[in-house]
Amino acid sequence: MIPSLNDCPTKNTSFIAQACAITFLGNASNNLQQDAFFFLDHWYQEDLGVMAVTPVAAPFCLAVSDGVASSNHSQHCSKAVVKAIKRLWNDQKNISSDNIHYLVNQTKHLSKRHGAAATLAMIACELNSDETIKATITHVGDSRVYWLPKGAPQWQCLTRDHNLLNELIDQQAQEQGRHAEFSDYNREGMAGSLYSITECFALTSDDSYTSSEAPESESQKIDVSSGDCILVCTDGIHDLVLSNNWQTVSAETDLQDWLIALKNKVYDSDGNAYDNGTAMVVRFD
Repeated sequence: MIPSLNDCPTKNTSFIAQACAITFLGNASNNLQQDAFFFLDHWYQEDLGVMAVTPVAAPFCLAVSDGVASSNHSQHCSKAVVKAIKRLWNDQKNISSDNIHYLVNQTKHLSKRHGAAATLAMIACELNSDETIKATITHVGDSRVYWLPKGAPQWQCLTRDHNLLNELIDQQAQEQGRHAEFSDYNREGMAGSLYSITECFALTSDDSYTSSEAPESESQKIDVSSGDCILVCTDGIHDLVLSNNWQTVSAETDLQDWLIALKNKVYDSDGNAYDNGTAMVVRFD
């Protein structure tokens, strides 16, 4: 993988975190790598790769996009998503799902790629005027963002999957006159059809992006403290190794070794890495 430009310090560079990424093809039945990701300054789509642990300055962005395997062309959609993020990041424009959608569908795609779809999970971090760190989390579909506050015993999922199961949970809560609790979402062990994604980016073969509706996204902001960690990943990670089986991360943890161990757990799981997997972890100094 190409080293990140964020790893090229200047005299005034002030690093606030360390980050690392891993991606692998796994034993995907279609033998395609349909995950893509944006790491600080560049986008990537590779069968196997592990980043060196990289010091990170603010502001920075990390994102994963998972091509939906119902199409053998979805790798083109996930790549289009992370390429759009790179363009927006380089132009210092707002990286919103609407802006990503606009760039993804600004160009007419080959008709055979029509309907190819992809998810998104993204964090963008910046320093506030009081030197605190603000993380903005945006997601579409079932790629996820997890948070490990310093000293916490377990990773906490911050995103609600856009799928049929969670829609049914919302519907049931509404019928009962209440709001669903976040702990109700992202249940495990249910029928596979209930995990069908209800929101995603999609390629269109039409002449104008206006003919394609932007996906519904969710965004939130959290304050991040020194010693906290955030992980961004595709479902090839969290579906096969539940987050309560992930190791915690301390100041002494080698982030590259941690991600390689997580990848090995995915291969050792009952699912035997049946999907592509991509994960990025960042530990704040």
